[in-house]
Amino acid sequence: MIRFEHIFMEGSPNKDEYHCNIYNWDVQVGYCKYYKSNNNYNSVYIDYIKINEEYRRKGYATEMVKELQTKYTLLWEYSFTQLGRKWFDMLIKRKIVNL
Repeated sequence: MIRFEHIFMEGSPNKDEYHCNIYNWDVQVGYCKYYKSNNNYNSVYIDYIKINEEYRRKGYATEMVKELQTKYTLLWEYSFTQLGRKWFDMLIKRKIVNL
């Protein structure tokens, strides 16, 4: 069972930052950092998602995106690593995210 632990990190005049631990049962498989702009509090930007190497390609990052989409509209800055770009393109192809 995948579980998410959202933690408020800090607020500033421009944005509130959050950290989210990603668990498979009680094992932490990765984490995410995201923020909300104070101008648009119903949307979030994902700063990054980091999945531990032994848990990659098992859907945890995709589940993180789906988790955030249940609460917010996702906004993207489109700065990805090469692997991140392939993953993001797959999200678009599978209609998990819409642009």
